Formats: sequence, structure tokens, C-alpha cells
Amino acid sequence: MEQKYAHALRKLAEGGIAPQDAVAAVARALEARGRGGLLSRVGKAFARLAVRAARRKRKTLIVARESDAAAARAASGFAEAETIIDDSLIGGWRLEEGDTLTDASYKKYLLDMYNRATRA
Repeated sequence: MEQKYAHALRKLAEGGIAPQDAVAAVARALEARGRGGLLSRVGKAFARLAVRAARRKRKTLIVARESDAAAARAASGFAEAETIIDDSLIGGWRLEEGDTLTDASYKKYLLDMYNRATRA
């Protein structure tokens, strides 16, 4: 139930209504229906929606070393991606864009070769 109100709150805010007016409108709607106790749960659901939306928009380029970052940006085509150093990578890069992962790391290729060799 609170998910629907959180989505309604998001649509109101995206529609150009001031955030405090959008929250007040949802609070009035909850009170009118006798569901005022849901307001805190609607707030938590809205926070979860905001985190998911931020993740979808974020582009993260993961590299083994800082010196690999320039080559990885050129190879991936994402110059504006946030760069993170991951010591568990041997080389190569990984690009996380929303729900999509592009893995061009040496670790992935080595694990693939190991898995193919041990399955036979």
C-alpha cells in the first residue's frame, strides 16, 4: 500500500509541485482515508525509490589500478563515469550502468577459462 503512495508522491514531485506541497497532499490523502499511520512507511518507501533511481542513473567504471583508468574510459566509451579502484581485479575493467554490467576484466576471462577446463 505504501508503495503506491510513494509512487504518487514521486509523480507529484516530478510534476513540478514543490516537495513540501507534495508531501502535504499525500498526508492529507492518507488522513482522509483513515490511514495516517502509513505516512512514516510511505516516507521509507519513497527513500527506497530515490535510491533505486539514483543507482539507475549512475555509471561506475571499476578498474584494477589508477593507471588503467584512461584506457578503460577509452575502451568503454564512458568518459564521464565515476572511477573506482578494485584490488580484486587483475586487469581490464568493469562498467556498471544501472542494471547493466559490462565485464571486460582479466579476472572474468580467467574464471571462464578455469570453469571450462574443470567441467570437461
